[in-house]
Amino acid sequence: MKQILSFSLFLIYSISFANLADFSYNNHCINNLIYFEDLSTAVDDEVVFWFWDFGDNSISTDNSPVHAYSESGIYNVNLTIQTQKGKSYSKLKSIDIKAAPFAFFNPKNLCDKKVVFTDYTYAKSASVKSWIWDFGDGEYSLEQNPEHQFSEDEKTNIHLKVLDKNGCWDSISQSVEIIKNPKTGFDISSVILTNPAVIKINSHNKSDSLLYLINDELINQQNGFIQVPGHQEVSVKQKVMNEYGCIDSSLQKIKANKEYKIPLPPFFQPVYGKNKSTFGINDENISVNEFIIHDSSGREVFKGNNVNKKWNGSEQNKGKQCKSGTYTYVLSYENSKKVKVLQKGKLILKQ
Repeated sequence: MKQILSFSLFLIYSISFANLADFSYNNHCINNLIYFEDLSTAVDDEVVFWFWDFGDNSISTDNSPVHAYSESGIYNVNLTIQTQKGKSYSKLKSIDIKAAPFAFFNPKNLCDKKVVFTDYTYAKSASVKSWIWDFGDGEYSLEQNPEHQFSEDEKTNIHLKVLDKNGCWDSISQSVEIIKNPKTGFDISSVILTNPAVIKINSHNKSDSLLYLINDELINQQNGFIQVPGHQEVSVKQKVMNEYGCIDSSLQKIKANKEYKIPLPPFFQPVYGKNKSTFGINDENISVNEFIIHDSSGREVFKGNNVNKKWNGSEQNKGKQCKSGTYTYVLSYENSKKVKVLQKGKLILKQ
């Protein structure tokens, strides 16, 4: 009976003191901080020393240390404590360090400052359950493969953080170039007013690939003189493509003879009774570069400019009146729309 009682007391004593050393941990992912908490107790004594062996050749003497494992696998963590009375107790636990996911993504530019992001995260131990995207412009997304519209076309740092079902996470930052659509727009810088009329297109974009559609007909000329039908509305559509394959377009509708031509009378009589008149542009705001008049034989009878831009019906060099008949003129000027115009026409002179 005494032997049984002694054995029971020994067993209770052994179990009680065998459990004095104990600890817990709250994370088990590779490269993540693992917080070890000492749970040791000492009856009628005080723990004064802790020795941690993390099983990867790393040790610590802190009460509740923090440790990170650089490789996945099972590690035997041993805690040894020592009391003020010099007694030592140990606790051994196996900890399974899970491999973290490997975060990775690929951006695809869709032009017009829009980007599609495709997640290519490699999940090693468990599937990914959440994604956190930071687009660097104050906007975020929790989708796996988001599409984002940026407001600026400068490079920006995109940050992705992924979390798997084990609670393990990884993150990656990548610089992404934001692509805008090419610059469009053009001016009609000069017009030769014949039928068909001839216009010169000056593109606002000098570096990217250009195409023009004149009334849906493809024109291969770029920044050159292009024929357009006279006396009717013409749709000039410009298509621009940059080096990334982004395309944009702009459209202008013109009526060459109406928008650019300064109407001149087909009939001119220098002297009518007591009244005298001149032939030419009366608007002082119009800048005339050159004004040439030929008779029916093709001989030049008048040549003017912005200073002398009206014809009085006389030969310029000889000063005598020209004979009645049909004359042709070529007038080069800049109109109120700041378009340079080369205008040709005929008039009947009556003396």
